[in-house]
Amino acid sequence: MPERTLISWTILMSGYAKRGPTKEALALFIEMLSGDVKVRPDSYVYAVVLRSCGELRELRFGQGVHGQVLKKGEAFLDGFLENSLVNMYSSCGVLQDAVSVFDDIEKPDLVAWSSILSAYVKNGFEEEGLNVFLDMVLEGIELDAFVFSMVIKACSNLEDLNLGIQVHSLMVKKGFQKGGCLFLDNSLMDFYAKCKDLKGLRRIFDKMSQKDMVSWNTLIMGYVHNFHYLEALRNFRVLMHEVCYCDDFTITSILKAVSGLHDMDYGRQIHGYLIRTGLVSNDYAMCSLLDMYIECIAHQSSDHWEKVPLKLYVGLERGESNGFMIASMLKWCSMVSDLDTGEQFHSMANKLGISSDPYVISSLIDMYSKCRMPEAALRVFETVESTPGTATWSALISGLSWNGWFEEALKCFQQMQFNGIEANEFTFTSVILASMALGDLRKGRELHGKILKTCYTSNVSVVNMLINLYSELADQKQALKLCSLISDAQISWNLLIQACIRENDYEMIHQLLRRIQSCSGCIEPISVCDIFRSCSSPVLLHMGMQVQAYMTKRGLLSHPTGGSGLIQMYSACGQIAEADMAFQLMPEKSSLSWSSIISAKVEHGHPSEALVLFNDMRRRNKLVDQSTLKSVLKACARIGRVDEAHSLLMSMEVVYGVEPSEEHYSCIVEAFARAGMLEEVETFIDEVIPDKAGTMIWRTLLSSSRIIGNMKAAKFALEKLLELDPSDCFANQLLEKVLLMFGNWKDTPKTKVNTKTVGLNSSWIEVQNRIHEFISDQNPSEEVSYKISELQREMEDLGYVADRNHLLHDAEEEEYDGVSLGHTEMEAIAFGLISLPHRMPVRVIKSVRMCGNCHSACKFMSTFVDRELVVKDTCTFHHFRDGGCSCQDSW
Repeated sequence: MPERTLISWTILMSGYAKRGPTKEALALFIEMLSGDVKVRPDSYVYAVVLRSCGELRELRFGQGVHGQVLKKGEAFLDGFLENSLVNMYSSCGVLQDAVSVFDDIEKPDLVAWSSILSAYVKNGFEEEGLNVFLDMVLEGIELDAFVFSMVIKACSNLEDLNLGIQVHSLMVKKGFQKGGCLFLDNSLMDFYAKCKDLKGLRRIFDKMSQKDMVSWNTLIMGYVHNFHYLEALRNFRVLMHEVCYCDDFTITSILKAVSGLHDMDYGRQIHGYLIRTGLVSNDYAMCSLLDMYIECIAHQSSDHWEKVPLKLYVGLERGESNGFMIASMLKWCSMVSDLDTGEQFHSMANKLGISSDPYVISSLIDMYSKCRMPEAALRVFETVESTPGTATWSALISGLSWNGWFEEALKCFQQMQFNGIEANEFTFTSVILASMALGDLRKGRELHGKILKTCYTSNVSVVNMLINLYSELADQKQALKLCSLISDAQISWNLLIQACIRENDYEMIHQLLRRIQSCSGCIEPISVCDIFRSCSSPVLLHMGMQVQAYMTKRGLLSHPTGGSGLIQMYSACGQIAEADMAFQLMPEKSSLSWSSIISAKVEHGHPSEALVLFNDMRRRNKLVDQSTLKSVLKACARIGRVDEAHSLLMSMEVVYGVEPSEEHYSCIVEAFARAGMLEEVETFIDEVIPDKAGTMIWRTLLSSSRIIGNMKAAKFALEKLLELDPSDCFANQLLEKVLLMFGNWKDTPKTKVNTKTVGLNSSWIEVQNRIHEFISDQNPSEEVSYKISELQREMEDLGYVADRNHLLHDAEEEEYDGVSLGHTEMEAIAFGLISLPHRMPVRVIKSVRMCGNCHSACKFMSTFVDRELVVKDTCTFHHFRDGGCSCQDSW
C-alpha cells in the first residue's frame, strides 16, 4: 500500500487478533508505533492489543499498553478500553488489578459488569462472581445471555444444584428460554450434568427447539461423567440415526463409555467408523481409541497380553506417530509390567525425536516405575532439559512411592516445592501414601496444611487419602472430621468404619450406618463384619437385628465374611440359637464361618456340639486356624476329654501347620485341672511349655482349681501370679482369703482393694433402644429397690438358702451381709423384669466376674420368673433356665 492509514493498521491488526496468529497483532502494533508519526493508535487499537495480550498471557506487554493509555489522560479512557483492561488482567490471572480497574469505572455498563463477572469465574472465584451477579440484580442492570451463562458456569463449578435451579428459574422469568438461545441451553445442560441431575439434563435437551453438535456432546458426556454408560451409548445411536455424523469430541466421550463397560466389540465398531470417516487422522480420536483397547484388553484373559501392544500399535498407526500415541502405549506397558515392549517404545520415541515431550516423559517414568525399575525412572527424569512440570514431578513421586522409596519420594516433593511447581491430586496422594508408610504423622499434618492452602480439600481422592492417613496413624477423630469436606456419596465409608473400630467408638459406627443408609453408600464385606462387631453386646441386640435387616436388603450377607460377622454378633449378644440359624442359612460356609460357630458353641456351654462341628469341618477340608483349635481345646477341657485335647495339641504343628501359643497351652492346663490331675498339670507346665509360664497359665490354673474346690492348688497358682505381678490387687485379695480359709493368719497380707485403683463395677441392660446402666456406688430407683425386695421375699418363701461355697467368686464384687440381691446385675435384672414384656428374655452385661451368690440366686429365680435370664460377665455367658445355668457352674 502506498499509504497505510489508521484504518488499514486496525483492520489487519484486528484480523490477526481474531483469527491468529495472535503474536502478529502485537508485532504490527510495535511496527505501527515505530513508523509514521502521523498514524497513532486510538482506543480501539489499544483494545485490540489488550485482547491479544490476554490471549497470549503477555502480562508485561499488557501493563506497558496500560501505561501508555494512562499517559494519554482520562479523556482517552473510554468504556470499551476499560473493559479490555479488565479482560486482559483477568486472562493473565492478575485478578486484583482487574478488580482495581473495574472499581475505577464511574458508571459501569453491562459489558463492564460482564467482564468482572467473567474474570472472577474464570479465575476460580465462583462465590465472588455470584456476589457480583447479585450486585448486578440489585443495581437493576439488564441481564443478557452471556451473564447467565457465566453464572450457570459458576454454579456448575461449585456443583451447587439448588442455586443453579434458582438462576434457571430467573432465566425463565426473564424470557431467555423462549427464544431458544442455543449456547445458554448448552450451558444449562452442562450444569445439570456436573451436578449429577440427569433428569434435569434430559429435560433441557428434550425441550430444545434446535440442537447442534455441542448439545449432543454435552448430553453424551453428561451420562459418561456420571457413569451411565449404557444411556450414553443409547443416545449415541440416536445421534447417528438422526444426524448421521459426529465429531472427535463425541468419539472421545463414547470411547470412555465403551472402556467403562469393557465392551471391545462395540469399540471395534467405533474403530470402523473412524476409518470410514477419516477420523483416523485425528490425534485425540486415535489416542482415545488406543486407551479404549488398552482398558478393555486389561480385563480379558492374560493369555492375550504378551503380543497385544505391538499388534495394537501396528494395526492403528497411520504412517506417522506422535507423543500421544507413544504415551498411550507406554501406559499399556505400565499396566501389564511389560518392560521389554516399554523399552522398544522408548527407543521409538528417541528415533522420532519426541522423547522430550512432557506426556512421553511422564509415561516413561510411570512405565519404568511400574516395571520395578525406579533407577531407570530417575534417569529419565534427569534427562529433562527444561524445568519439569507438575505431571513429570507427579509421575516420579508416584513411581518412587510405588516402589517403596518413600523417603526419596518426600525429598522429591520438597524439591518440587522449592522449584515453585504446583502439586496436583496425584502428587498429594502419593506423598500422603509415603508419609503413611513411614508412620510420620507430623509430616502428614504438614501435608494437610499444604492441601488446605492449595484448596485441594474438595478433591475426593486427596480427602479420602487423608482419612486413610489419620486412620492408620491413630488420629481417628481427625479422620472423622474430614468426612464433612466431601459429599456422602464420595466418602470412603470403609476407612471411617475401620477408624471407629480402632477407637472402639461403636456409637459413631451406628451414626455412620444411618448416613450410609440415607445415601446408599458402598460398603465392603470386611466393613459389614466390623459393623456387626460394633453390635456385639447383649445391650445392642436390637441394633444388631436392624443391621442384619439392612444388610439382607442390600444383599451383603451372601458374602461369607458378612455371614461370619452375623454369627459372631449373635453369639456375643447371647443368642446362640440365632447364631446357629445364621450359620445354617449361609449359602457358602467359609473356614471363618465354621470357626465362628464352633467358638460360639463353646462360649455358650455346648462343647459337645462344637466338637461335632469340628469333625464336620475337617471332613469338608476347611482351613483350620489357631482360633479354631483354641475353641476345640476348650471344648475338650469342658467335657473332660483330656487325652483328646493333649493329642490335638501335640499334632497341631504337624497336621495343621499351627504353632501352639500360650492360649493353647492354657486350654490343656484347664483340661488337666478340671479332671483333678494336678500332678500332671505341674509336669506339663515344667516340661512342655517352652518358656516360663505367663500370667494366663496361672490364671487358668487358679480358675480351674476354684471350680473343683482345690484351695491348695489355688494358693499355689496365686503365689505364682504374685511372683509375676506383685501389684495385682485382686490376686492379693484372693490369696488373703485362701490363707484365712487355711487358718494361716500370720502370713495374711494386709492389703485392701483400692476402689479408686480398681474402678467401680457396673451392669447394663437395653430397654426400648435405650441403654440403662447400674453402678455399684449408686442407689437404685425406688421402683427397682421394691422389685428386688419382692424377689427376695418370694425366694425366701420358696425356701431359697444362699450357697456359701463361693469364696473365690466374690473377689471382684463389693462385700455385703446376708442373703441379698444387692449387686449391679441384680438391679439390672429387676429393672428388666419391670420394663420388658412378659416372657421376653432379660439380657444383662456385667463389667466383672459374676459372684457365686448372685449366680445361685439367678438359677433359683429362673424357676419362677417365667423367662430366661442371660448375664454376660468377663468370663462367659450365663443362660439361666429352669434352675440351671449353661456354664454348668464352671466359670
